[in-house]
Amino acid sequence: MTNMPPEDLKIALQLCESDDEFKELWDKHQALKETLRRLQEKSRLTSEEEAEVKKLKLQKLVGKDKIALKIANYKLAVSAPV
Repeated sequence: MTNMPPEDLKIALQLCESDDEFKELWDKHQALKETLRRLQEKSRLTSEEEAEVKKLKLQKLVGKDKIALKIANYKLAVSAPV
């Protein structure tokens, strides 16, 4: 998630240290990103690989949404009056 704003990346790295569920989401997202990168480097994909790419992209998007939601919730919690 290198397209992430620096502030959000900082929060994500903090959450990786303090939130096991977030860490699992983050690690899975990174693994999906790497798998997709390797598949997309190929000059040609089989129909099975094309289907796999679509499935992985969807999983990655769902994970990205969950990560963004956790970061947004963190920001709300930090800025909420006590």
